[in-house]
Amino acid sequence: MKENSSFQDITASFVDTPLKEIAFDEELIKKYSSQKDFSDVRDFLHQIRQIRDEKITHAGYLCFTEKNRLFPNAVIKIARFDGNTVTTFLDRKNIDSNLIRAVDEILEFIKAHTNEGVIHHRSGKSEKKWDYPLDALREAIINAVLHRDYSDTGNIQVRIFEDWLEIWSPGSLPEELDLSRILYEDRAILRNSSLAMIFQSLGLVDNWGTGFKRMNDACVANGNPEPIYSQKAGAFVVTMHKSILTSSIEHIPH
Repeated sequence: MKENSSFQDITASFVDTPLKEIAFDEELIKKYSSQKDFSDVRDFLHQIRQIRDEKITHAGYLCFTEKNRLFPNAVIKIARFDGNTVTTFLDRKNIDSNLIRAVDEILEFIKAHTNEGVIHHRSGKSEKKWDYPLDALREAIINAVLHRDYSDTGNIQVRIFEDWLEIWSPGSLPEELDLSRILYEDRAILRNSSLAMIFQSLGLVDNWGTGFKRMNDACVANGNPEPIYSQKAGAFVVTMHKSILTSSIEHIPH
């Protein structure tokens, strides 16, 4: 997602804090470093072109910092509500780790507050299914992280209700994309190209614009209705309803 051609990629600009004052997630960097014997964070950041004159880009900071202490709007808020309204919290969490780790942290929170069940087929085979397909959730979460408007002071929110969940990403779709045809026009339009480049270089995403179709296919295969894509209050919202299969099967205790 991207605004129009005049939109500036904020994630490509540089953080004012000197590199030496930032605590980096070295364990994560070692995982993705091409060097067999990792020794230097700076070398890695140079390799992926995210530092200059001892300053790091917003994208590099958000992907590799140990804790996000500089950008409150990049903290991700996630909550499980009682029932199907936002009246009462059952659990909530602010995720302030780097964006790469945040994807898995969000998935773990969702799994802790939804059900996994076993379907027993007549053939004798058994199959495990979650209330929501994990592949579709990961796709939706990464889309929110990569394509949100980082000039917006709002946060990504993941709202888990009894019968559905919502992923709110600050910023609207670009003018080039038609919400009613989002499944049929496979085009990747990047709002935050520097951030997307990091995720792509690490093999975490492709750049083919087919994510919405993959989310739909995963939901249908899991027994969920197709996701609903909408724009509300200046945010792009993905809504997924629970699988009709998991509502009547044997649940696996967490």
